[in-house]
Amino acid sequence: MNRRGLTGLETAIILVAFVITASAFSFVVLNMGLMSAEQAQSVISSSIDESSAAIMMDTGIIGTFANTTGAQSTICLTKATFYIRLSQGDTPIDMDDSNVVITYTNPRCHTTVYDTNGTITTITAVAGDSDSMLEVGEKFKVVIDFTQIDKATVDPVQADMNNVYAHPYEELRIEIQPSGGARFSVERVIPQVSNIVMGF
Repeated sequence: MNRRGLTGLETAIILVAFVITASAFSFVVLNMGLMSAEQAQSVISSSIDESSAAIMMDTGIIGTFANTTGAQSTICLTKATFYIRLSQGDTPIDMDDSNVVITYTNPRCHTTVYDTNGTITTITAVAGDSDSMLEVGEKFKVVIDFTQIDKATVDPVQADMNNVYAHPYEELRIEIQPSGGARFSVERVIPQVSNIVMGF
């Protein structure tokens, strides 16, 4: 009788130990599930913010050319001006040169044109407050001075600045890559040039 009672007590202790262990394991599993769900929610929220912060062009490109006479291959686009704004998304974009990369590509070379020296590209607010944040309802002016590009820094390196400039009937690509939000690209084929300043 004593042995049976002792065996029953041992069985009860083992059963309680199993229940406690199972409860602890269940708690760990539930916590891991909740953490995974929170991480997934954070990723989804971040993706929504990224997609909602998109730059849009507010005008066409206004080009300044070095000349209008001679062969079209000798007519060089020396400056490009255009205006940008935020799309319907509510997420502002910091347009400071430390947070944005702007690149320029023509059929012969590719280079970065927005850096801390501010001599190639300048971005200024023309509608809105004076900070560097592009917000809903604001408009920024982007001016790229291609004469300030060093032909030795483009990829591939060019021996002649004429190869750095874009010419009529050629396609140029300007890409703005903010630290947050979607990438903005503009591609244009330069038409025949008849004026020093003209839009395209």
